[in-house]
Amino acid sequence: MKRKLPLELEALLNCFPLIEPPITLSEEIAHRFSRDNKPIPQELVDSLFGQWDKMDEYTELVPCCQLATEGDFFAIIYWKGSLMAYEYILVTLDKNGGLISRKVIAGTISNGTTVKSSVATIDEDGCVYSMVGEVMQGQSYDPASSAGFRFEILPDGTIENT
Repeated sequence: MKRKLPLELEALLNCFPLIEPPITLSEEIAHRFSRDNKPIPQELVDSLFGQWDKMDEYTELVPCCQLATEGDFFAIIYWKGSLMAYEYILVTLDKNGGLISRKVIAGTISNGTTVKSSVATIDEDGCVYSMVGEVMQGQSYDPASSAGFRFEILPDGTIENT
């Protein structure tokens, strides 16, 4: 007999539509997710997200998508906007809603003098490829300073750099 999910986890997952890869996460697509997806209820933000993420009164969360997984876990991606930081965060949760793993996979962050931007692509195999570039204030972007990273969701739900 299939066990029912906790109501809180089921409510959370209902905010994250299942999307088939390939998926590209960039600054522009966050607006589409915000427009098309229903917001995460504040009760879920308080009870779940507060356990694994730092938030204040300026933080905004947008549910992006849920990835199909073959393991005994769920994978969701949300966009987090806060002061001088916009991030796409991949989270894996067990069947009770407990956090397995959390990883920032794309976004834009600034300290006032430097702006770091990254774009992530998730392929059909569930691998995440992230390209990161940096620009100093008053300088032009140098593509040679870009770096690439690869992340993989392992069968146990752990997100690992590969």
